[in-house]
Amino acid sequence: MKKLLLFSVLFASTFGLMAQQTTVTWPFDGITRKYIQYVPPVYDGNEAVPLVIALHGLGDNINNFQGVGFQFVADTANFIVVYPEAIVEPLFTQATAWNSGAGVAGFSLNADIDDVGFINALIDTVSAHYNIDQNRVYATGFSMGGFMSNRLACELNNRIAAIASVAGTIGGVLTCNPGTEIPVCHIHGTDDTNVGYGTPDGVQDNTFGNNVADWIAFWTNNNGCGSITLEGQFPNTQNDGYIVDYLEYGGCANSSRVVHYKVHGADHIWLLDNQNETTSFMFLIWKFFCVSAKQFGSASISEVDIASIEVYPNRLQII
Repeated sequence: MKKLLLFSVLFASTFGLMAQQTTVTWPFDGITRKYIQYVPPVYDGNEAVPLVIALHGLGDNINNFQGVGFQFVADTANFIVVYPEAIVEPLFTQATAWNSGAGVAGFSLNADIDDVGFINALIDTVSAHYNIDQNRVYATGFSMGGFMSNRLACELNNRIAAIASVAGTIGGVLTCNPGTEIPVCHIHGTDDTNVGYGTPDGVQDNTFGNNVADWIAFWTNNNGCGSITLEGQFPNTQNDGYIVDYLEYGGCANSSRVVHYKVHGADHIWLLDNQNETTSFMFLIWKFFCVSAKQFGSASISEVDIASIEVYPNRLQII
C-alpha cells in the first residue's frame, strides 16, 4: 500500500478570517500523539456540529493528507475535521502505520499500538473543547486509513456514526464483529495495484484483506441489506479516463446503508477535483455522511442543506 502522494498541491495559507487550523500534540497510552484540527469560520459553538476524522495511508503524514480538502467544504457545511497521525512502525517499514487489521499471514504493522483507543480518546478531547454532535461523528481514510476506518466500524460503532473508506477494505487479520448496523461507503479503483479490487471472475487479489466483493458481502449481511436498489454512472466529464459506477444496496436494517463507488481504470489514488461533486472523493464522502444522517433521523439535515453544500474554488490538482 503506497502512500497517497499529493503532487503540486496548491494550498492557500488562509481559509477565512476566523478559521482556526492548529496542530495538536498530547499524550495517549504513554506515547505523544498528534493531529491537525480545522475549525471553520462559521462555527460559533451555539449548535452541535459534526466531526469528521480523516485517516492517512501507510507512510503518509497529516501535513500531506490534509490536502484531500475536507476543510474546504467544512467552511460552508459547518463541521470540524481532524487529521490524526499514525505512529512510525520501527521494525519493518520505518513508516507511519495504523494498527488497522490490514496484514498478511496473521502479521500486521504496529499491532501493539492501541489506535482504536486513540481515536476514541481523540473524540473525547475534541468534544471537551467544541460542541460536537455525538450522533454525527464520522471516519474516513485512504489505503491503510481506509482499513482503519473499517476497523472503527467494527469496534467503535458506539461512537462512529458512519464510515467511508477509499482503497482500504476489512483487514485480513481483523476479526470484525460489529454487533450493530452502521452506514458504510467504499470507493475503489478497479486497476488498484496496491490494494486489489478483485478480478472480474472473483479471484482474490487484495494481499492485505478482503477484496471489494467480499467487503460488500460482509457489510450487506451485517446491515441486513437486500440487492442493489439504486445504481447509476458518472460519465468521464473530466476527460481523465475514469468512469464511476454508483451502487447502493436497499432494505438495510435500522436505516443503515451500504454504498459503493466503483472507479473504472483508477489505480491507488484519491481524486481531488474539488470543483466537481461527481469526481471529488471528498465531496462524495461528505454527501454520503449527510444522507446517512438524514436517514437516521437527524433533525438538523434536510435536502436543502445537502443541496446547498459548496466548496471553495479548486485549489488542488488530481493526482
